[in-house]
Amino acid sequence: MTVLERATINKALNLYAHHIGDVGVEIALPGRAKNGWKKYCKLFCDNVIFWALVDTGGDVEKQRKNSISAILEALEEQDVNRSMVKIVRQGKISFDGFFHDRTVKKFAKKASGDVEYISIKVTLHSIKLSTLLTTLHDAIVELENNYIFLHDVDIATDCHRVTSRPILHEYLEKIFGDELEIVNDRSRVGDHCLSWIAATDDDQKVRCKVYNKFVQMMESAEVMSSLGSRMESLVISTIDEKLHKRLRKARKTGLSRLEVKFYGGDLYDHAYYENYLEQVKEIIQECPTYEVPFAEYWKYMASKITSMVAVFASGVDRSAFAYCHWRNSITAKKYGTMREKVGRDEALKLLANYSFNDRPIYLVEVSLDDPSKEIVVTKYSRPDGCTMMTLVAGCQNGLYPYAYHEDIYEFASMGIVSTNNITINWPETRLRKSSPPLVDIHQVAMDGEDLYMQTTTLVGTKTSYKIGHGILDEHTKYTVIAAMWQKFGNQDHEMVG
Repeated sequence: MTVLERATINKALNLYAHHIGDVGVEIALPGRAKNGWKKYCKLFCDNVIFWALVDTGGDVEKQRKNSISAILEALEEQDVNRSMVKIVRQGKISFDGFFHDRTVKKFAKKASGDVEYISIKVTLHSIKLSTLLTTLHDAIVELENNYIFLHDVDIATDCHRVTSRPILHEYLEKIFGDELEIVNDRSRVGDHCLSWIAATDDDQKVRCKVYNKFVQMMESAEVMSSLGSRMESLVISTIDEKLHKRLRKARKTGLSRLEVKFYGGDLYDHAYYENYLEQVKEIIQECPTYEVPFAEYWKYMASKITSMVAVFASGVDRSAFAYCHWRNSITAKKYGTMREKVGRDEALKLLANYSFNDRPIYLVEVSLDDPSKEIVVTKYSRPDGCTMMTLVAGCQNGLYPYAYHEDIYEFASMGIVSTNNITINWPETRLRKSSPPLVDIHQVAMDGEDLYMQTTTLVGTKTSYKIGHGILDEHTKYTVIAAMWQKFGNQDHEMVG
């Protein structure tokens, strides 16, 4: 699926976001008040970032693929267990000291264009720090020969109890005063995460972060994705066995992650990282916290679910389906997933399987070929009195999950209990494309609701937006994003965007 096609589906979900339960509208801490965290686990590494040099005058896409292949090969040679490797950004080199001038100049001699960098994120399966330091060192030496350098490494520990961004912010302000440098990222991470910039004793820059791990898993796949699904990691213990063990132990208290990002191309010994993490733990130990059971937070989330939205997008020889169960209006993150090669008949079956009891279901149909084509919205419902389960995506965003192994836990045992006639679960018998839906759904009259949105079209690109007077064409449908009245001269004018 192309980036534009994904954007088309995401825009359709955003247009009808008011039908998707907002779990970010308030800060919920339904638990007992405490001070500080407890039961820290052993240090581990969950993310490593590499920067690679690229020649913009050459085949950039080939260079990007070669860099990822080199990293994969180096890590595999050292038996480093990773779950994902992906490029997160590309940019110009600022010569801020990270790349040595002579390294860039050496690379530039062979380049036919400007020299830029690509940032490559490696997500790890909570590798024990002492193990990683040994294996990663040899991989780094090998990668530097290919102009790929370690940029930063995340050292983390999980612990029991949780807090919120405002609470931790206020606590740190009392300690550091005007010296506190909070990372301005609330619109990306929400109110259950806070990062601040600090420095080690040898003036190495670090970024400290504390966040609610359970909330993060329930809201999105990762920070960089607008639509994602992670609930499978709550019940499939083999995806990340160590994390799952920590989740099970923290079901009644909540689970937080303390993470410190160490910048720079050098690795240090275990004691260096351990000593700094101990300093951070000591600083935050008196912060107000709460023991929030997973089940209590899930009940809060479920109370916000009043309906759900799915998108069926089609074009010539291609189609896709996406669903969204809830969203966070602060971060614009949406919980769900999208899959290609799903026909309309299959989309209706998936709509039935992923819908909620006693709540409206909205299917938004859009064109992948012509963004200006009218959107069609149809409202459905499960039968009155229905108590059937609601599916969430499985591993690798699979849309036909089932409890195929004894290592798969019941959702209820991990806190996702039945509440308000919402039961998240997977069937015990295998689901297939040819299987009938879990429950039949029927079309419901819209009765004029959201009529203005039913007759909208998707705006194609940023260049479609203009500023001016009288620029709207007659007999054309537009989406109103914002509107206000403003006086110009002696007349009031309505301005729309």
